[in-house]
Amino acid sequence: MTVTSALAGFAAGTDDLPDDVLDAAKIAVLDGIANLAAGSVQPIADVVRPYVNSKGGTGEASVVGQRQLLPTTSAAWLNGVFMHCLDYEIQGYPSAHGTSSILPAALAIAERDGRSGADLLLAYAIGWDVQQRIRSAGQKADLRGFHPPGVVGPLGAVAASGRLLDLTPERMAAAMGLAASRAGGLFANNGTMGKATHPGSAARAGVESAELAAAGMTANTEIFEDHRGYLAALFGGVFDGDEAIAELGSRWQLVDPGFTIKPYPAEIYMQWPIDAARSLVAEESFEPADVVSVEVEPPNYRRDLSRPAPASGLDGKFSYEYCVAVALTQPAVRIASFSDDVRFSAPVEAMLRKITLVENPATPTDKRTTWSTVRVFLRDGRWLSNRCTRFVGDPTRPMDRDTRLAKVRDCLTTGGLGHAVDDIVALVEDMEHLPDVTGLTRLLRSAGGEQA
Repeated sequence: MTVTSALAGFAAGTDDLPDDVLDAAKIAVLDGIANLAAGSVQPIADVVRPYVNSKGGTGEASVVGQRQLLPTTSAAWLNGVFMHCLDYEIQGYPSAHGTSSILPAALAIAERDGRSGADLLLAYAIGWDVQQRIRSAGQKADLRGFHPPGVVGPLGAVAASGRLLDLTPERMAAAMGLAASRAGGLFANNGTMGKATHPGSAARAGVESAELAAAGMTANTEIFEDHRGYLAALFGGVFDGDEAIAELGSRWQLVDPGFTIKPYPAEIYMQWPIDAARSLVAEESFEPADVVSVEVEPPNYRRDLSRPAPASGLDGKFSYEYCVAVALTQPAVRIASFSDDVRFSAPVEAMLRKITLVENPATPTDKRTTWSTVRVFLRDGRWLSNRCTRFVGDPTRPMDRDTRLAKVRDCLTTGGLGHAVDDIVALVEDMEHLPDVTGLTRLLRSAGGEQA
């Protein structure tokens, strides 16, 4: 059995989720919905929302915060952009931003076709599994500047979309062939609005490829194996096919290895130094003005993540220096910490000049074993040091429900859905019993005062 046929057969033929996978899917979906709401009021929305709405089309699916329905592909793209623009959604291992590629695609089709909440959860879990298996099997490849959600996201999105369309294994393989030709996205856009389009485009590609395959469009049904196919072009052929399909259907990626719930709205490697710095602030008595210098040993010493003078608050999400600066100067590290107002504020500007990045060759780069150390030198002569090895939200140190819901509440309120927090939480936590998802999508349309 080839990788293509195995993954297509799994995506098309799986009908039930184990209880632990179902529970994990609901946690992930709720986090994704929260990110969707909060992202819908970020500056990027002022660019993409009027652009997409101006194109019109048949109203089929909801977009958060607006009455107007859009075609499924447009809704999937726009919601995908919103869901990812904060870089705050859950991360799998290895990192791939699965939710923002998969959930917008599945939600659009499920709403249009009147599918149940159980159908949506099944499709999401299947999409996540396919996407993470591909990412894991190819993690040793040099992606040469390609951004993982742009590379593997279309395959996760098409698996979820195809499942909701009840594609046969043969049609699913064709859909994967179509989606593979839509893969891309460049790391060079990290720190700009362009990055958020990678999962958005993956979601749209998944919907479109699945619908075209359902209509009879042909594509290479061995897209992974072809010598000029997906793996050869994007992974340089460095791919463990056995790992991609090992225990398929019995070991679900949502549970093993699980996922990280980000406590801070920044790139995944930023979570460690932010947490280390925040612990110092909480445990020691000092003010930003007391700081003479700061040394940061990052969890992964990468040139592209050292940005001592980020161009914007958004760019600061990919800057070790900036993330530590806000952790040491702000009351909390929240969505607003990455605004331009905070980026160019006097306390942050002053702190940035005091921070030095230090490479520690002994630091492992694997997210399961890495750490970050932050050392602060004070005017009174004290050296304060803290190392973060596991932040709350890591799979080995999971968030409890109250902590998860605090993040959800903050995001939904930021996105204009403070009035609907309890209803949204109740619907998602009982999603497997919903006859359809329209109650949820109607609430999403009410963000910012819009009425369904």
